[in-house]
Amino acid sequence: METIHNRVYQGITLGFAIRKQIGHDKIFRVRKGNGFFDSIKGAFYQDQYDYFVPLSINNPESEPYRRQWVAAVHKWKYDLSDSQKTSYNKRAQNGLKMSGYNLFMREAMKGLIDMYIDRGDPSSYDYSQTDLTIDGLWHDLDLSGLVTAGAKLILLEGEIEASSVGYNIEFRKNGNSNEINHCGMESLRNNEPRHRSCLVACDNSQKIEYKIDNQTWTTIDIAVRGWFT
Repeated sequence: METIHNRVYQGITLGFAIRKQIGHDKIFRVRKGNGFFDSIKGAFYQDQYDYFVPLSINNPESEPYRRQWVAAVHKWKYDLSDSQKTSYNKRAQNGLKMSGYNLFMREAMKGLIDMYIDRGDPSSYDYSQTDLTIDGLWHDLDLSGLVTAGAKLILLEGEIEASSVGYNIEFRKNGNSNEINHCGMESLRNNEPRHRSCLVACDNSQKIEYKIDNQTWTTIDIAVRGWFT
């Protein structure tokens, strides 16, 4: 199926399979029909629409994946040996019609490559005292908006302060029922802030659990510093 008018620009027929933009006026693309929305599966369609520039691609929802992409590029360039890259190239050329680099990046973005992703430089903490339930019981904490779908282990940073010593905040993997395999933060001095980092495993939905002693806290601020895939 063809749509002839979408290949015409200012009365000139441009040809077949037109892509990219002309004079910052029109954008052309070719897409393959998927059988939905009145398209025939396998048929190629020529589209034409007004040129535009997105206001920003730096939306918060995509930021974790941009960070993971940067980490994956770094790992390919500096961590993989020549023999490892050769192995990826052989796998990619075996019917996949892509480069070894593209295959590696695809697996890295799916969380199939062991690596650490640095969160970067966030401007504020992700959770404060008013965002959390303080009752001495375990609660779920969903971090899927802050880390990628392939995250397995999350590095947390906390700033805590209390009027007394020995107040605790604990973290563990969502679904665990014991309190042995966990990490935490504890107030050690009266009315003095304390910074702590800890590593906590997450489930496949990037959820963890937390428990905060039912006490009077001056400050509880939690941020994600990074994660491991």
